[in-house]
Amino acid sequence: MSLFITDGKGKPLDDAEGQNWYHGSPLRLEILATGSSITRNRELALAFSHKPTLLEVADDGTISHNGKQNGYLYEIAEPVSLEDIHVHPKVKTIAPNDPWEWLTKRPFRLKLIQETTV
Repeated sequence: MSLFITDGKGKPLDDAEGQNWYHGSPLRLEILATGSSITRNRELALAFSHKPTLLEVADDGTISHNGKQNGYLYEIAEPVSLEDIHVHPKVKTIAPNDPWEWLTKRPFRLKLIQETTV
């Protein structure tokens, strides 16, 4: 079952066939809490690391935001199955046939990929 094909605007994900899931946060973390947001789109996670109050994905897939905090980009450090996640309620209304943001149903270990700067 392939649900993870695009970034919500038709642009292919960085690794649509791989198992990479990302989380961006202004906080230094080792464990991601239940109910946290994850995505297969690395650029989206980078934007979320800056804690924006407004985020926009253009038709060409370009992501802009108003975040002003430095942060961290993480990769989920263990396998993620469909039983571990559900589509974010906002995405269900924005892009019901193309989910690109998910919420976790359990905690996950994280691997720090990089510090992010605005």
